[in-house]
Amino acid sequence: MYDLLDIACAAQAALEHEKISDKEHAFKHVLNRVFGYMTPEAKAEFNEWVDRKGWRTKETIILSTT
Repeated sequence: MYDLLDIACAAQAALEHEKISDKEHAFKHVLNRVFGYMTPEAKAEFNEWVDRKGWRTKETIILSTT
């Protein structure tokens, strides 16, 4: 019950923020809460969908050789 309330409040806060960085933070909070309730299959499907859309940034890890 309170997790759903937290999600609803975070979503409303995201709509009300003026700064893009604040909106992004609030929406990431919503996504994290919802992601916690998803089954492993649903999480995999969501991740595949995000990858298809090209929204996931590719990261390059550079290890020091010294």
